[in-house]
Amino acid sequence: MDQAHSAFARLRALLAGSPAPPGLEPIQLHLGESRLAAPEIDPTPLAATADWTRYPELGGSAGLRAAYGHWLTRRFGVARALTGGTIAVEPTPGTKQAVAVAIALAARPAGAASGRPPAVVMPNPYYPTYRAGTAAVGARPVFYRPDTAGDTTGDAAPVEAAVDAAGGRAAVVIVCNPGNPQGRVLPADALRGAAKAAAGAGALFVVDECYTDLALDRPPTGYLALVEADGGAPGPFLVLHSLSKRSGAPGLRSGFAAGDPATVAGYAAYNRQCGVSTPGPVNAVAAALWSDDAHVERARRALVRNWELADAALGHVPGYRRAEAGFFLWLPVRDDEGTARRLWCSRALSVMPGRYLAAEEEDGVNPGAGHLRIALVHDEGPMREALARLGSALSTAPDGEEPS
Repeated sequence: MDQAHSAFARLRALLAGSPAPPGLEPIQLHLGESRLAAPEIDPTPLAATADWTRYPELGGSAGLRAAYGHWLTRRFGVARALTGGTIAVEPTPGTKQAVAVAIALAARPAGAASGRPPAVVMPNPYYPTYRAGTAAVGARPVFYRPDTAGDTTGDAAPVEAAVDAAGGRAAVVIVCNPGNPQGRVLPADALRGAAKAAAGAGALFVVDECYTDLALDRPPTGYLALVEADGGAPGPFLVLHSLSKRSGAPGLRSGFAAGDPATVAGYAAYNRQCGVSTPGPVNAVAAALWSDDAHVERARRALVRNWELADAALGHVPGYRRAEAGFFLWLPVRDDEGTARRLWCSRALSVMPGRYLAAEEEDGVNPGAGHLRIALVHDEGPMREALARLGSALSTAPDGEEPS
């Protein structure tokens, strides 16, 4: 995929030369950068000059690894799998790098063995790095649409169909749970079914759970909890978590991968030799954030409030649907690019056209087209103002750009 045509580059090009209206403060709703509840970060470790002059500790500090284990046990109840060696853990410099490396490590051997570009099965729409990482290693994306019947009835039909379309073999099968951008939560049976489909295809099963702590109701079932309950997994797997969404701290570039020991060891070996290890001061800050659930609950309450504001401001819009988790509103409109441009020019709101987050499939349909991704990431004052502008604009839309 041409990185010059990433979603954010395409949005900049769409709005280039189109000024925001005078007298209105621009509000960014296109970027998933949370302002819901800033965590209290102790700056003392960051000021430890000596720690910045030393190479980072490979595999993270003991305190950071302990914080991972404690959080995984609190959140998913996986103490037995952790201590018994069923699940291993390794720090990552955020989720983007971990996704790309996981795809590369699985796809390159698969391609060499088959003599043809291996398949990477992924949702469509998608987190852009899924597709970018696939293109970077010459693999071929095979898409499934998560917002279909299989997602709501609890089976894994969309993933299974995509594996079949790939010829029954794949290098990687990716599931995003909770979903981005639709905000759907997969039930346990769907996760199990997708994992079995991946194992049957000889694929690495990658589960992106970065939004798991941003559920509006009950916490989603994590894949690691199923591994614990089932006494293991049907095939190799990697589950990704990050402080970017959980703590609203994307600038730390700090997350971790948890999976079967062989897969985690492969990632760790690559990252320690060719990648980036987390600096010691960042380890200390990250360990504190993984150990603190209070700031996450504050952010979750603020997020619920934002969705209540969205319900009130946009509940009349045809197709409006509250997400089950996360802060992205996936809103149907007739013309996503035209509506995004109009919202900027008339209301100083930047939103993401859905077609920029999806690919055109063999049937000629881009499943993101006709949608806007709107990030409900600000605190109540700016969010209330943004939603008022949005509701007003969508209520007075001209022909061809009004909601569907």
